[in-house]
Amino acid sequence: MIRIAAMLVALGLALAGCTPTVDHRGFVVPKQAVEKLAAGTATRAEVLQALGSPSSTAAFDDRTWIYMGATTQREAFLDPDLIERHVLILRFDEADLLAEVATRDAKSGREVTLVSRETPTAGHSFTVIEQILGNIGRFSRPGEPQ
Repeated sequence: MIRIAAMLVALGLALAGCTPTVDHRGFVVPKQAVEKLAAGTATRAEVLQALGSPSSTAAFDDRTWIYMGATTQREAFLDPDLIERHVLILRFDEADLLAEVATRDAKSGREVTLVSRETPTAGHSFTVIEQILGNIGRFSRPGEPQ
């Protein structure tokens, strides 16, 4: 009887580890709030009131606000799978009126190839032996002046 109970508990724990975990990161776009923001009528203050602070702004132009978010799903120890990615781009004109509303998703993005090179640094890298032998005689005993 105890063996059966232990097996059921182990089976329950194993199945619980396979339950997918859904994570929402970044900005979750409230559809009703975005629909209320019409280009040419909404001001920067109204957008800030409706959506809050942007996730980012354009690098050289503070008139472009970007709201980003993603939803991923992870099962057990596997890498997370992207379920949804959404980017909301708002551009303001010189009078701080909303000029353009654009959206992007995962399909409109593109993969970036990372470079695996390393920048060399000046100096000498010590081997393990040099590090160990280099410290001999450098430390004083307790009670001795340094």
